Amino acid sequence: MTGRVPSRAGTNRDTRERILDAALELFGTKGFVATTTKDIAKRAGVNEVTVFRIFRSKQGLYTSMFAERSLVPSIMRSVEFDTEAPLDEMMFQNVSTVLGILKTNRHIFMIMLSDAWRLPKARKVLGEVPMQRAIDFLASMLEKQMDAGRLRRIEPELAARSMIGMVQAYFLTTYLLQGSADDPERDERFVRGFVSIFLDGLRPAGEGGSA
Repeated sequence: MTGRVPSRAGTNRDTRERILDAALELFGTKGFVATTTKDIAKRAGVNEVTVFRIFRSKQGLYTSMFAERSLVPSIMRSVEFDTEAPLDEMMFQNVSTVLGILKTNRHIFMIMLSDAWRLPKARKVLGEVPMQRAIDFLASMLEKQMDAGRLRRIEPELAARSMIGMVQAYFLTTYLLQGSADDPERDERFVRGFVSIFLDGLRPAGEGGSA
């Protein structure tokens, strides 16, 4: 009995994925400048020529890695915005989920902070596009809560940026700049505080919010 021979297209996709995985690991630990395509090819188990054939250059690989390994799709799949669920607990669970994803993938943010500004041509792919996509997504979800009368009406993007700003600032200062160890109790205390501050400012009149 003869086994199935993988298609060339399937093999090429597998090779591309291995190279992207290797690039994410090495760029995340060594940075753009210190990482070579030879290092990446060795980690991915391919010839260096293959890296250039697929991505053309190290910068091309770098930008493709961010475009295809962005955390935004994962976050969008992981959060829920049910207009019937208890608002406070739903927001707490969503923010906790996002913080968990950020912590698990903190090396991606280390790359963005240390290297993205050295590559002006790639900056839109590395930071602006994923961030705006996250803002637009959260804004649309919050607008649905406003439409349902669960939050007072303000500019959705303003609300989204406020929430994202609190979470990112906590993540950056606590886990990247200070390098703190994981502390679930501390995380829960801060996340519940952020959610309380955020929702208290957006509750409809008569529910503790402003008119």
